[in-house]
Amino acid sequence: MIKGLPQNARCLERVQKTLPNLSIQDMPWKRIIQSLQSGRSDITPCIFKTPERETFLDLYGPIAMLPIILVRRNGQNIHLGNIKDYHGVFLRGTSLIKDYTNKSMRVSETSRIPNILELIRNGRADYSLMPGNFIEDRNTTDLNINVIDEIPLYIGISKKSPNKTVIWNQLSDHVPIASRNIPAPNR
Repeated sequence: MIKGLPQNARCLERVQKTLPNLSIQDMPWKRIIQSLQSGRSDITPCIFKTPERETFLDLYGPIAMLPIILVRRNGQNIHLGNIKDYHGVFLRGTSLIKDYTNKSMRVSETSRIPNILELIRNGRADYSLMPGNFIEDRNTTDLNINVIDEIPLYIGISKKSPNKTVIWNQLSDHVPIASRNIPAPNR
């Protein structure tokens, strides 16, 4: 495990092993997306599936399942079925807000995981939903944490890449498809 991620969610390492001649570029997320849309980049090793992304990417996988956790104070009876009655706090910009809440729900955002944990611990928020690896090596005293869902992770191959067929074939030969470890929740 790396930072709480399952072995098969170590996407970059798996892609590097399968495609050893791959050139890795570190760039901001917005530029990664633009580069994939234009075909200047061939792949991104770990991405969530969305209808918009499917317009410019062929998605191989899923190659891993990212656990989504519900964090709440010990003793609280909060679950996906009743979060609408509580105040949630999320990491700023996360797609989990759109995926698990609606406009009538009381939701706040903050830019740091330690802030989220303190807001819950101090009763200024009731719960949060986040990828499981976000709390690795953090103080979770007085908090209850449960895996409530898994999000499939894919390798995105630019539809404009001149190498897309070769990449797809190499991935098919060396990177197995993952399956869910827990039942899908009712949302």
